[in-house]
Amino acid sequence: MPEKIELPITGMSCAACAARIEKELNKLEDIAEARVNFPLKKAVILPKRELELKQIISLVRDIGYDVDLEADVTIRAKKEEAELKRGFIWSACFSAVVMVFSMWMVLPNMQHQNFILLILTLPVQFYFGLRFHKATLLNLKHLTADMNTLISVGTSAAFFYSAFVTFFPHIVMKAGLEPMTYFDSSATIITLILLGRFFESKAKTRTYTAIKMLYELSPKECVLLQDGKEVRVATDTLEVGNLVLIRPGEKVPIDGEVVDGNTYIDESMITGESLPVHKNAGDEVIGGTINGKGSVTVRVTKIGKDTVLAKVIRLVEEAQFTKAPVQRLADKVAGVFVPIVILISIAAFVVWYFFGPDPKLTNGLLSFVSVLIIACPCALGLATPTAIMVSTGVGAKKGILIKSAEALELTNRAKYVLFDKTGTLTEGVIILAESVPLDGHSEEEVLHVAYNLEKQSEHPFSEALRMKAEELKIGISNVEDFQAIVGKGIKGVIGGTTYYVGNISLYEDTGKTLDESVRELYHKEELSGCSPVLVWSDESIMGLLCFSDRVRDESKGVVNDLKAMGIEVAMITGDSENGARTISEKVGIDQFFYRVLPDQKAKFVEDFKKKGVTIMVGDGINDAPSLAASDIGVAMGKGTDIAIESADVVLMKGHLSRLVSLIRLSKKTLWVIRENLFWAFIYNVLGIPIAFGVLYPFFGIRLDPMFGALAMMLSSISVVSNSLRLKLFKE
Repeated sequence: MPEKIELPITGMSCAACAARIEKELNKLEDIAEARVNFPLKKAVILPKRELELKQIISLVRDIGYDVDLEADVTIRAKKEEAELKRGFIWSACFSAVVMVFSMWMVLPNMQHQNFILLILTLPVQFYFGLRFHKATLLNLKHLTADMNTLISVGTSAAFFYSAFVTFFPHIVMKAGLEPMTYFDSSATIITLILLGRFFESKAKTRTYTAIKMLYELSPKECVLLQDGKEVRVATDTLEVGNLVLIRPGEKVPIDGEVVDGNTYIDESMITGESLPVHKNAGDEVIGGTINGKGSVTVRVTKIGKDTVLAKVIRLVEEAQFTKAPVQRLADKVAGVFVPIVILISIAAFVVWYFFGPDPKLTNGLLSFVSVLIIACPCALGLATPTAIMVSTGVGAKKGILIKSAEALELTNRAKYVLFDKTGTLTEGVIILAESVPLDGHSEEEVLHVAYNLEKQSEHPFSEALRMKAEELKIGISNVEDFQAIVGKGIKGVIGGTTYYVGNISLYEDTGKTLDESVRELYHKEELSGCSPVLVWSDESIMGLLCFSDRVRDESKGVVNDLKAMGIEVAMITGDSENGARTISEKVGIDQFFYRVLPDQKAKFVEDFKKKGVTIMVGDGINDAPSLAASDIGVAMGKGTDIAIESADVVLMKGHLSRLVSLIRLSKKTLWVIRENLFWAFIYNVLGIPIAFGVLYPFFGIRLDPMFGALAMMLSSISVVSNSLRLKLFKE
C-alpha cells in the first residue's frame, strides 16, 4: 500500500474549515482516508493506490485553501500570528477614529461626516476583513457555511445599510426612519474578532511546544570519523555504518551502537528514565539523548524515519490527528449549527421589524447582526483538539506515547486492567534468587561448578550465574566433555571429576536416590514460584540453586493505585499455577489466569471487554494479539521497540508506573474537554437568546453587536487557555 501523504494546509480559520477539507478529500475514489487537523494546520492522507500530489493540491485550492510545502507547522503558526497581529493593529487604529467620529460631531454636516466614516471603515471591512469575505464566497460556491459566513454576513449587513444611509439619507427619512449609520459596529466587530484570532493563534502556537522540542532534540551537526579524520557534517547526511565521535556534553545525533569508549548518557528526554545510563562497547544509544563525561565512538545503525526519535514524533503527531468520540459529537453539532444560526438571525430581524418598537429597521438589523456574531462556534471547534494536542504532548514528555485520541478518552473509563507477567509485572530478567549448599559444600564451590558448566550453554540461567559469579569473583575453570541433556540439564568434566546441573529427573537418571529432605526442599521452591536445579558430582550432591524472574519494584504500588481508583486488576500468564500465584501474591493481584498461550489471551481480553472498558498491559511481542483485542493496548516499550503497532499506548523504557500517570492524565484531559464543551455550549445557549432580544420586553436589555464580538473572542481564548492548563499536569 502506498505511504501516507502529509500536506501543510494554509487558509483554515476554524474547525469547520478542517471538516470541510476532510469531507472533500474523502470523496476522492483513490483516497482510503483523509484526516485534517485544524490546530496543526495539516492533512494526513492514506491513499488506496499511488496518487499524484498535484491532484490533491488542486482539490484543496478549488475549495478555497492552499498547500504550503516549504514551511513547517511552527513557521506557519508564527507567520499567521504575525499577520493577525499586524491586521489587528491597523484595524484598531482605523476603528478608533471611526468610534470618535461616530460619538461626536466633528464636521458641521452629518452626511459629510458619514462619508468620512465610510472611507475610514472601507479598509477595515474589505482589506483587514477580507479573510472572512473570501471564505464566505467560497462557502457560497459549495453551498456550505461556517463561522466566517456569520462574521461576513453580519458586518456586511451593517456596512451596506450604513452606506445606503450615507448616499440616500432622504429615502430613509421618507420611509419614516432616522438615518443612522453603524460603521462603528462593522469596524469594531472585525477588529475584535481579529484580536480574538490573534490571541487564539498565539495560544495555539504554545501547544506546538512538545512536538517542536522533539524535533529540536537531534543536533543539526555532528563529528564524522572519515579516513582517520574528524569532519563536521550535517546530521541528516549520515548513513548506516558511519562512525560518529560524541564528546562529553554533546547530544547523540543518531541511533547507533557504541564501538569504542564508555560513558553515561542522559536518556530522560526520550525514555523518561531520570538516572543516566552507563554505555559501553556494544550498547545501543538513542539520537537526541545527551552524552555525559566520556567520549564515545558510535556506529550509525538507524537513520531517518527508523530512528527512535522519529518514531516518537510520528506517534505524537498521529495521536493529534485522531478524533476522540467526544470530538466527533462536537463536529456533528458544529456542522448543523451555522445554518440554524442564520435562520435564527433572520427570524430575529423579522420579529423586530414587524413587532418591535421604532426604529424597526434599525432594531431588526442590530438583532440580526448580534445573533450572527455571538453565535460563531469558534470555542466549540477548539474545545477538544486543543486539549488532545496539549495532553499527548505532555504524555510524550513524561515517557507515555499515546497513539490515538480515542485511546486517551477510553482510558478515562477503564474498569479492568489485565497484566501479562513476564516483562510486565516482572523485569523479564532471570536472577539467582537463592543458593543452598548441601552435604558439607560451600556456596562458592556450588557456584563455581554451576557457573563453569552453564557458561558453556545458552540457557537463560547462565546469565544469572555469570552476574553472581562476577559479584563473588568466582574463578573460571576448563570444562571438558560438555553435554546438554534436553529438558533435564547439563554435565561436564572439571579437573577430572564429572559434574551435573539439572532437575530431579536427571539426578535419578544417574542412578542416585535423592534424600527426602532435599526432595521436600526442591518441591517447596517449586511451589514458591522459583525454578530449582540441583548441582552434584559422581561422588555427592553439592547444593540446590533457585532461579526466578525479579518482580519490578513498582508493580505492587501500581496495583494498589489502580485498586484505589476502583479498577479491577487481573494477571494472564503462560506460567505455571505456582509461578502465577507467587507473583500475584507479591504484587497484590487476587485474580490470575495461568498456562494461557499467547493466542488464547485475546479470548480472555474479549470476555473482560463485555463487562467494561479493558486495558491490556504487555511487553508488545508475545502479547500482540491481546493488545490488539483490548480497548486500550499498553506496551512496555524498551527504548528501541516503542513503535509496537499492536498497542495504543507505549510506556517508554518499560516504566510500569507510567500506567497510573496515563489514567490520571486521561481523567484530567476529559475533565478539561468537558469544561471546554460546557462553556462553549452554555455561551451559545445563553448568548443567542439575549442577542435575539428575549430580555428586552422585560428588562429593556439588548446585546450590542460589539459586545457580542467581544464575548465571542473571550470564549475562544478561555477554551484554549483552559486546555493549556494540562501543561501543569503532575504525576
